[in-house]
Amino acid sequence: MEKSTEYRVRNYKDGDEIHLAKIYSECFEPVTPRRLKQWHRRMKVLPQNLFIGEAKGKPVSAVEMVFKDLHMGEGVYIRTAGVSGVCTDSDYRRKGIVTNVMKLSLNNAENTGASNSSLYTGLEIPAHRIYSRLGFVDVMTNHAYVKYLDFSLVFTRWIRMLNQRLKDSKIPTRRLQGWEKSAAIELKEVGTLAFRFRRGHFERLKKPPKKPDVVLSTDILTYTKIVGEGVFDWEEAVKTKKVTLKRGEPADVEVLKRILRWTWED
Repeated sequence: MEKSTEYRVRNYKDGDEIHLAKIYSECFEPVTPRRLKQWHRRMKVLPQNLFIGEAKGKPVSAVEMVFKDLHMGEGVYIRTAGVSGVCTDSDYRRKGIVTNVMKLSLNNAENTGASNSSLYTGLEIPAHRIYSRLGFVDVMTNHAYVKYLDFSLVFTRWIRMLNQRLKDSKIPTRRLQGWEKSAAIELKEVGTLAFRFRRGHFERLKKPPKKPDVVLSTDILTYTKIVGEGVFDWEEAVKTKKVTLKRGEPADVEVLKRILRWTWED
C-alpha cells in the first residue's frame, strides 16, 4: 500500500512563486517566478485568495481565487468567485491534496459573500472529475474561430511549443522515454506535415519519411479541435472518418493521441 503524504493547506507567502513557477510550467506553460508575480498582480490575485498545498516544506499544489461582480442584467450584479490556476506537482497527484485546497478556497469564497463560483476547464482532463465531485456542473463549451494563412508556420511553432512544455513536464518525459518514432499528419487542405521524437526532443521534418511509424489523415478544422480544445471525442471522429489512422501500432497511435492533445494522465 502506498504511504500517504503528509501535507497542510495554507495561504500564499512571499517566496512561494519560486516553487509555484515550476508547477505552473508543468501544468500550463513555461513561466518564470517574476512573470508569475506580475500575472498575479495584474489579475489581482491577493495572497489571502491564493491557496497552497504544502508537503515537505514546499508548495506542491495551488488554487487561485479572483472575485468579480457578475452582471446579471439591468443593474443587477452578484459576487462570484472565479477559480483559476488549479495545479499540482505531478509527483503529488492522486493524493487528495488539490481537492482539499479547493475545498478551503470555496469555503473562503462563501464566507466572504460570494454566491457562486465558476471556472473554465477542458472536459477530458483528470481535473474535471475533481470539479464534478465538488459540485461544479458543465454549463457551456467554448468555441474558437480561426483562419490559418500559413499553416506550415503554425505547425513549426506547435513543435517548438511541445519542446518547451517537455522541459517542465515530468509525466510525458517518462512516458516518451524509449519512444523514438516519426509521425505524419496528412491535412487535406495543405498536404502532409511530419515530425519525429528522438533523444528526448521533438523535431519537425522538412519531408515526411517514406515509412512513418504513424500516419494520421484529417482536415485543419478537426486537427485544430484536437490540439486546441478540451472537448473532443476521438472515437467519434474516427467512426465518422473525420480522423483516419492509416498506419501505426496501437501503442504508437496512443502516444500520438497524447502528444496531440497533451494529456498524459489516465
